Amino acid sequence: MSMLSPYQVQGKWQHSSGGEIEIIVDSSGRSVTITHPTVGKQVLDTGKFCAGEGLDYFGFKGKLEGNKIVWNNGVSWTKIS
Repeated sequence: MSMLSPYQVQGKWQHSSGGEIEIIVDSSGRSVTITHPTVGKQVLDTGKFCAGEGLDYFGFKGKLEGNKIVWNNGVSWTKIS
């Protein structure tokens, strides 16, 4: 497996509990802005969010599986655009 690129997860996602998440990569590619329905907007360093082959968001580990990000807390985000 190769390193996960932030561009692979950029876009809008449907949260499995309802609501939309938007992930935007900044023009330098060094940070991502994540807008989440319950925790609001965060700007994260790309190297911290894209942790090797997976994702790290508030300590939760995520894995990109096709058009879904599956998190280790049972939540999934499904790509919508």
